[in-house]
Amino acid sequence: LQTFVWRAEDANDDELRYEIQYRREGETVWKSLKSELADAIFVWDTTSVPNGTYVMKVVASDQPSNTPGAALEGELESSAFDIDNAPPVVIVNSTRPAGGRSTIQFEVRDEWSTISKVEYSLDAQRWQVVYPRDGIFDSRIEQFELTLEGEAAARGLIIRAFDAKNNSATSRGDVT
Repeated sequence: LQTFVWRAEDANDDELRYEIQYRREGETVWKSLKSELADAIFVWDTTSVPNGTYVMKVVASDQPSNTPGAALEGELESSAFDIDNAPPVVIVNSTRPAGGRSTIQFEVRDEWSTISKVEYSLDAQRWQVVYPRDGIFDSRIEQFELTLEGEAAARGLIIRAFDAKNNSATSRGDVT
């Protein structure tokens, strides 16, 4: 859900109504989301559109207080913002048992947002953070290497990843 709040004033205190429009970056046609709003707030369920970069426009009109030919309008566009409803993808590249330890190499990818957090759990117990190889969550593709000692490798490994929009994905990463 995306919440939009704005402020509009009318010099002679006419009653205002709002129309909310949107367009995807690269498009030229505005699409109407809601009209005849009396309040200066709108909550948009963004699952109704594909992932991408969007711009909103609020059109304010004092038509309720004026005759049809005398009504005035004003509009304002938002800055561009991203809609990302898709979870990241966890890809286990390799598992290597050796010398009482097991090393799991995996990557996490997201089409629209940076990866913000990755955790693992053994046998659905407490989640533990695992950091990317470069030490910082700062891109849409992150590489990971997790080493499990002794019996921990034989337990069920679950990997959970989050993107910057808080979408999450969970994957198994069992050592074979």
